[in-house]
Amino acid sequence: MGTSIPQPFEPQPQAAGLVNPFRDRLLLIDTIDRSAELISTVVPLRQLEAASTSVPWWHYGFESSFGGVALVAAILPACHLQTQEHDGLTVLLGYGGEQRIRQESYDWTCQADDCLILNGASYSCDTTAVSTLLFHLRPERLLSTAMVMKGLQHGPAAWKDLIQQSQCRRLSADRDGPPLQALLRQEISLVNQLVDASPALIERLQVDERIYRLMAAMILPDLLQDSPLDRLHQKDLQGRDIFDEMIDYIKHNLAEPLNLTMLESYSHYSRRALQYAFKERLGCTATQWIRNQRLDQARRFLQNPSPGDSVAQIATQCGYRSLSLFSVDFQQRFHVKPSQLLREARATRPPQSR
Repeated sequence: MGTSIPQPFEPQPQAAGLVNPFRDRLLLIDTIDRSAELISTVVPLRQLEAASTSVPWWHYGFESSFGGVALVAAILPACHLQTQEHDGLTVLLGYGGEQRIRQESYDWTCQADDCLILNGASYSCDTTAVSTLLFHLRPERLLSTAMVMKGLQHGPAAWKDLIQQSQCRRLSADRDGPPLQALLRQEISLVNQLVDASPALIERLQVDERIYRLMAAMILPDLLQDSPLDRLHQKDLQGRDIFDEMIDYIKHNLAEPLNLTMLESYSHYSRRALQYAFKERLGCTATQWIRNQRLDQARRFLQNPSPGDSVAQIATQCGYRSLSLFSVDFQQRFHVKPSQLLREARATRPPQSR
């Protein structure tokens, strides 16, 4: 098979109405293998196929690299692609059309003016005719950039979790997403203007560093706080972080319903980051740790009962909604029935207030 020579941008009917910051630089790629090769400079592909095999393949693409940032601009026909697992984060900026993405049982849509950040897990994507821009972020550089921005010598553990473990996010739906996105798109436009005029100026202006700073601010909301001596900084200096604060919250709210969805909202961790953090720091899952905290609290209450306390009341105070489940869990952990412990406590000591 002969080698296809990329041709300048002469839009297909489907592509004519799609804008792209690198539109004037886009070259026609008429083989799907070359398209896959180009896209793989940012995210490794496992599969790329056209939605329709009845028309010849077309794809307009451009690739550039500056200061450690590799990006691909593309206008594609309706297609399906699947990536391989990889290190780092992938940023998708939508400029037209629709990309429907599925990653780790979550579904996301990227349209014009949307910005998605995907972790390194594999994902699949089905598109209409679409205009998009992709680039890759290195987690270790994001963390070091954030530390410089915050004036820290050591990044809080929660930051690493948020950067490495976060599920996909659509930033245009976030409170600070649109203004930060506008700045990011300005930086991308600047790259387009300087590619030919002065490539060296891209390096001297540290456009890549400015992009990393914007992305760090999007991923880590703590960076948007005004003071360099804000609450997070103080907690970091004390050896505490968001995870420690969440643990305190759980201990003071064991009677309340506690689940991963609520903890995600409280901590701003993703579900995957929560699971990773509990396993890394406490050696168990969040559910196991919360259950053990409730059982430890129940044992203290049973050993020091207040007048009129019953096993059912204590189970409820410790967050159990099922008395039978509480009894089973308590016996498995302490090898004694909660009713027996309560009787023995009343027989050996007078009731104490809690």
